[in-house]
Amino acid sequence: MALRKVLWAILLVLIGGLGLAKAAEAPVPVFSTATGKDKIPILMYHKVSPYIHHGGIGLRVTPDNFEEQMKYLYERGYRTITLDQLFDIWERRETPPPRTIILTLDDGYQDNYLFAFPILKKYGFTATIFLVCERVGGFNAWDIRRETQPHIKLLSWQEIKEMQQYGISFQSHTLTHASLTTVDPKIADTEIRLSKVKLEQALGAPVNFLAYPYGRSNKSVEKMARDAGYKAALSTCVGKNDINTNRFRMKRLGIRGNTDLEEFAWLVER
Repeated sequence: MALRKVLWAILLVLIGGLGLAKAAEAPVPVFSTATGKDKIPILMYHKVSPYIHHGGIGLRVTPDNFEEQMKYLYERGYRTITLDQLFDIWERRETPPPRTIILTLDDGYQDNYLFAFPILKKYGFTATIFLVCERVGGFNAWDIRRETQPHIKLLSWQEIKEMQQYGISFQSHTLTHASLTTVDPKIADTEIRLSKVKLEQALGAPVNFLAYPYGRSNKSVEKMARDAGYKAALSTCVGKNDINTNRFRMKRLGIRGNTDLEEFAWLVER
């Protein structure tokens, strides 16, 4: 088991967290070596689906694996909170309770409602889902256009409202899932700003957090997010977070379909 952990760590460093960011063109993640009880893991999921035609093991976790992972967290006393709750704690200059963890799902696939949501409710967990604002109720057009993923249905507003009433938090993944560092800066700014405004109107709740599509950001994009009024933005850089983490490049731990329970436990507990 020890050898496996060492090999896993070496693999992550050498290949830059292969597959933790969407698409091969995403930036190489930065591996964090910091430790401490106040370090908060933010797990990153995408699809939770049993269907092979929804994609391979890169972005798709089966419901059985997802439940095994949630059961692991539950049995070890982990407590899920939202990003807003975490920032409330930090703003009070307090330390989050031991075994605090944040669950995030990017893109807003309908399978999040069909398969992940019942499991979250079973264990009394909450999560944050990052929505592609103008694609709600439709399909993953950004993948279809690039031919990188299968054609998959996204959450509807009715499903979102039901999950929101339970306590699932919904935040921004831009208007159209644009690559913010490669589109025209004016387009990037519109994607960041307008998605916040539109989501707040549709959800009737503040939208304080942004997840960068493809994990792509730079100082200019980070400034856009800050100027748009977000409290923070999430990257695909690998690691955990504390009160001193760059708020506009927060780290996450990507969970893949082939992340077995031993690897999952090591990522969370390391």
